Amino acid sequence: MPAIESITQQRGDNPSQLEFTRLFVSSQAAFQGFLLTLVHDRHAADDLVQELAGRLWLKFGDYERSRPFVAWGLGFARLLAFEWRRNQARLPVPLDDATLQALADVAAESSLGSDERQEALGHCLQQLTDHQRQSLHARYYRDQSVAEIARQTQRTETAVYKVLKRAHLILLDCVRKTLESPTPL
Repeated sequence: MPAIESITQQRGDNPSQLEFTRLFVSSQAAFQGFLLTLVHDRHAADDLVQELAGRLWLKFGDYERSRPFVAWGLGFARLLAFEWRRNQARLPVPLDDATLQALADVAAESSLGSDERQEALGHCLQQLTDHQRQSLHARYYRDQSVAEIARQTQRTETAVYKVLKRAHLILLDCVRKTLESPTPL
């Protein structure tokens, strides 16, 4: 660690800034999933993650290092989601405050355990065929419809659905077995 401190001093980097960046980047997926669960809008969740980064940086001096960073950040993320909700004319899925609060509690609990699941998922994705990975990427990362994927791959929509279903089943089984396994990946 002394080498890193020496380099940061030579470059003029702020050690707090580096610590914050490391913590935020490692927690960003948990924040993204939590906010997406609450706002049901991918673009809004992306914007809220950026806003969250700014707010957490401003309050980073108050962060108690004995607390998990994700748990600390989820408190701010919850407030951001509630602010966003108040500023919206309507939500895609209308929820009352009590339901939204309960959903936030469940999402916060599940976000805290998401690192192990993400690591398992990354491991399990390697067990899929290239075609299965490409289909999942097109469907969920590029947000393409099954019809678009079928046109691009020159397959029927039914065939694309079957590829996606098979990939889902393989991933589900693999992630479950990986998480139940006592040995690390």
